[in-house]
Amino acid sequence: MATGRTTWDSYGRTKCPKNLTGTHGTEVASVTSEPTLTDATAGYSTENQRYLHILLDTDTSGDSRTITVWGFSYAFGRWAPLTDARGNAVATGAVSDSQVYKVFEIGGCDRVLFLANSAVNANDFLFAACTTF
Repeated sequence: MATGRTTWDSYGRTKCPKNLTGTHGTEVASVTSEPTLTDATAGYSTENQRYLHILLDTDTSGDSRTITVWGFSYAFGRWAPLTDARGNAVATGAVSDSQVYKVFEIGGCDRVLFLANSAVNANDFLFAACTTF
């Protein structure tokens, strides 16, 4: 906790997923173009949590959506697509008229950004949260 304040400055160690927007039940925004490599303000802060939870719920339009997660490290000052321990992209995979909930280990990643293969429409919902455990 910050000196002289009565609220916590970060997520701390969390068991319950904490929405990246700061408000539970609120969607995160996605983009359709890669981030500027050195833009340290794009995307969402992870507060250095270990796990990223993503829920993508798509509509019945038949359009297939894929969300790929990019990560930013203050130590490197660069964005890059995230991969898991096996070298696979941290992504939802193609989702059409269904829901997918995935959890990825992102330990050490300072910020995340959600790159959509096409514009997410008003009937598609994307949520993201982080946890320590």
